Amino acid sequence: MPPTALSPADRSRRHSEALPQPCLGVRHIGHAPLQSAHCGRIAGRNCTIVAQLTAAAFGVPYRDIAAAGRGARHVALARQSAMYVAHVVLGMSYTDIGRAFERDRTTAAHACRHVEDRRDDAAFDAFLNSIEGACRILRRRFVLRVQP
Repeated sequence: MPPTALSPADRSRRHSEALPQPCLGVRHIGHAPLQSAHCGRIAGRNCTIVAQLTAAAFGVPYRDIAAAGRGARHVALARQSAMYVAHVVLGMSYTDIGRAFERDRTTAAHACRHVEDRRDDAAFDAFLNSIEGACRILRRRFVLRVQP
């Protein structure tokens, strides 16, 4: 999708929401935390970082990925991709991912199946590989660990 014309204030707000932030020991990062009260601190923080990185890659505002509703198709695909990356790169369970994104574990499982099916497209596969690579770098740099 081509970017729409945004005012300078909207552009700076959009970019500040989408950029991943280093883990500073806080409960959440960004405007709307991707973490429910029942989710472990580390797992929720990791999902937030992955979601912010994925939002930036897809050009979608982070708040749309964190929103309670489904959103538009491209937002849903970005959210599903974030769930997939959290599962594949961070090794998180569907239950933890569902809690972090405030959705059911079966929704996280569906998202992973959907994204895996879309990987047959070479362009999408290359795009997702770049997101996974960035998350692997972040995992090494900030030692993103999931609670057992």
